[in-house]
Amino acid sequence: MSATPEPAPPDKDAARKRSAWLAPAAVFALALSVTAVLLLSVTRSIELRDRAAFEAEASRTADAVRERIDTTITLLHGVTGLFAASRNQVSRHEFADYMAQLDLGDRYPGILGIGYTVRLEPAEVPHLEERMRSQGGEPDFRVWPPDPRPTYYSIVHLEPLNKRNRAAIGYDMSTNPVRRAAMERARDLGRPAASGKVTLVQEIDADKQAGFLIYLPVYRGERLPRDLAERRGALEGFVYAPLRVGDLLQGVRGSRGREIDFALYDGEQIRSDALMRSTREPQAVPPAYSAMRQLDVAGRPWLLVLTSRPALESRSQRRLVPWLAALSVAVSALLAWITLVQARARRAAESAAQQRRLNELALRASEERARERAQRLEQLYEEQRESDRRKDEFLAVLAHELRNPLAPIRNSLEILNRAPDGELARRARAIAVRQVRQMVRLIDDLLDVSRISRGKIVLQVRRVRLAEVVDAAVETSRPLMEEREHRLHAGFVDPDLELDADPTRVAQILTNLLNNAANYTPPGGDVWLLVSTPGPGEVRIVVRDNGIGIEPQKLREIFDLFMQVNRSPAGGGLGIGLSLAARLAEMHGGRIEARSEGLGRGAEFVLVLPRAGHGPAAEHAPGAVADAAGG
Repeated sequence: MSATPEPAPPDKDAARKRSAWLAPAAVFALALSVTAVLLLSVTRSIELRDRAAFEAEASRTADAVRERIDTTITLLHGVTGLFAASRNQVSRHEFADYMAQLDLGDRYPGILGIGYTVRLEPAEVPHLEERMRSQGGEPDFRVWPPDPRPTYYSIVHLEPLNKRNRAAIGYDMSTNPVRRAAMERARDLGRPAASGKVTLVQEIDADKQAGFLIYLPVYRGERLPRDLAERRGALEGFVYAPLRVGDLLQGVRGSRGREIDFALYDGEQIRSDALMRSTREPQAVPPAYSAMRQLDVAGRPWLLVLTSRPALESRSQRRLVPWLAALSVAVSALLAWITLVQARARRAAESAAQQRRLNELALRASEERARERAQRLEQLYEEQRESDRRKDEFLAVLAHELRNPLAPIRNSLEILNRAPDGELARRARAIAVRQVRQMVRLIDDLLDVSRISRGKIVLQVRRVRLAEVVDAAVETSRPLMEEREHRLHAGFVDPDLELDADPTRVAQILTNLLNNAANYTPPGGDVWLLVSTPGPGEVRIVVRDNGIGIEPQKLREIFDLFMQVNRSPAGGGLGIGLSLAARLAEMHGGRIEARSEGLGRGAEFVLVLPRAGHGPAAEHAPGAVADAAGG
């Protein structure tokens, strides 16, 4: 006879019931944990994408403001060319004919006009008034205000000569301290200078806007006086442009103007009395994103504060996160319930061998499904990696295709630069050449970043003299140094000091460090390049400047891709130069260290590389395949 199984004791049966709930609870907790991690990742990704969209709109707005200021300065340079060609003897009709060709009213909104103010001694004032009344077509001309002063600067030309501009004819702008400060700065420096916030004399209607003026000095002779005393003595007057800020900045937010607001301040601080233009409207909730951009307007700082609008935030996918969270909780509960049902079925089947068999089959089926899910997850992971690889390749191809048209453009500009032409044309061509070279440098850096991320850069290592590499980097950076009027102090480099390295990439590292120093050092600053060998196995190359410096808490961020810690008024590219230099240094077995005592105290970057015979040169054998064409 077979023995009848004894019933389980009550305490053991209760323990089994409690254990049946442990697995579902664990599954529910684990599913919630995974869901939380995934939701955090998705939320972070959405936040980064929304921030990137806002930053792109902010940069486009700031660039549009800079472009309109640069256009105004270019027009002023053209007018000074007119005075230089006429030996500063430009009649009212000649000036009016020249300005009529520019068509300021239709082509350059915000520029009320372009004028000329002449420098006068007190004894010359009556003669000027008589000449302007009899020959200048201004029967009511007078120099005003009439108060006596050592020197007068009276407006004699101002086009287009409409109702607004007629109100300013004869006005002595030096009687206003804000205008006078800008005129003195332009006179002493010999270059354009912008005034602070003013109310223009032309504001004769009730609808008044904040305004400012840009001055460009006109000197006697055919060359720019060399020193301060000579410039003050040779000054004939100023070509200037009065600008209304509201009209000048109309449309700078581009096609997506409803998605971003800005407030423009004269100076470097947010003050109500310095506000020049604001597009902000009252909102029920504070804006999600904000940014500030420093602008250099003809030597005067402006602060551009940008904020997002509800239209930009409405395009965000953050509203989907609560739905995803609710769906994830529901799925987690469903998994827990399924687990509970399986546990109960397994406990009910323990009384019979057949049921145990069924439970074993169910368990194997569950394990098979788990393996299939794991395989599916692995497949999804591989697909994601493939997608990332294709994205990197796409960026490389995009950068390469963008770069192809730049070579013929640059060659054409070089050909035009050889043809004799006026000063205005040469300046315009110089601007175009500089911008094209800047685009080429930025795109080259983008290509290198993409190639490094995809492992497409292989160093062409050979034994090279460090002095030759340093000379190549200095020569590459010299045009930027000269343009920024910097003094480059290059120390002695031992001609026998050698590296096992790719000379082109090491020169690229040094060039990026030198260009970074030039971009973040005000004009007329100093840049040092020093080489030392503190130990037998390494060489240290120091690039130091006395520029704007770096905040200590931000020293760790400066090597991150697309990071610009302190925005330079001269511009600094896309924020990839230092990141690219650091990655190339690591590929050589070296590193870059950044140091600064704070804002206004300059910065120092130290490139540490292994000397010949001490580095990982064997990992990059000469003759290996270098960068593939097109990335």
